[in-house]
Amino acid sequence: MKTLPRPTATLTIAAMGLVSACASGVLVAADKPPNAISAAPGAATGPMPDIGTRMPDGTVYAGLSMITGKPSFIEAAGGRMPDGTIYAGISPDTGKPLYTTAADAPEVYTWDAAMQYCRTLAASGHSDWRVPSMGELAMQFGNRAEIGGFNESGRMEHATGYYWSSLPVSDQEAWAQRFNDGFHEHPGKDIPSSVRCVR
Repeated sequence: MKTLPRPTATLTIAAMGLVSACASGVLVAADKPPNAISAAPGAATGPMPDIGTRMPDGTVYAGLSMITGKPSFIEAAGGRMPDGTIYAGISPDTGKPLYTTAADAPEVYTWDAAMQYCRTLAASGHSDWRVPSMGELAMQFGNRAEIGGFNESGRMEHATGYYWSSLPVSDQEAWAQRFNDGFHEHPGKDIPSSVRCVR
């Protein structure tokens, strides 16, 4: 059996312009000054924004596409959809767009009542609402200014500054997050807290 030679092509990292990566994975200093390094056809050139930078058109820079090597942009969180829902970002659990209701549930709920409220909610033409996962709740917290309308008081009495996640800790407790500072806690499921349903 004949062994084929390993390819030795070199990939130039145009955005940095200082190093090259060869097929073996070893990074080597470029032989030419940065302005003399040529980019592969279709590769991005020039300074790139930091990932997560909001662009003038309202989109967010998401990095270079793994397929095309070109800059990719995503919709910024907080955009109101035609059906009245709010785009919250890409779910860290499903990799799909995540939408929230336009406002918190009208009252505070125990964990079981919050789960029931979202499960039976029919709003904005949808009936597939649910309580967010821990990752989705953290994403809502990170995008709270763009999404808007969250209770950021942090009050513990009636836990109105906390939001329920769908993750139980035990039969008596579940994870929640305070929206004035992002603190995670697992209060008793019988303590009323806020909820913002997602789909």
